[in-house]
Amino acid sequence: MEKKEFQKRLGKQIVNLRREKGLSQVQFSYLIEMEKQNVNRLENGKTNPTAYTLLKITIALEIPLYKIFEF
Repeated sequence: MEKKEFQKRLGKQIVNLRREKGLSQVQFSYLIEMEKQNVNRLENGKTNPTAYTLLKITIALEIPLYKIFEF
């Protein structure tokens, strides 16, 4: 899988998990301490998140790390 495809799938998975928790992008951005514009870029597969960002996402969504990669 190429980098762009991976980022798109990862972003889509994060959107799905966020929505399952009933969180808006604004609420989610507050929880992970990231500007809404950057959350939007992440969810649209336009950026490659750091390991620490992924950790903050899993904490905010109360999920184990592997769930982010189930796509």
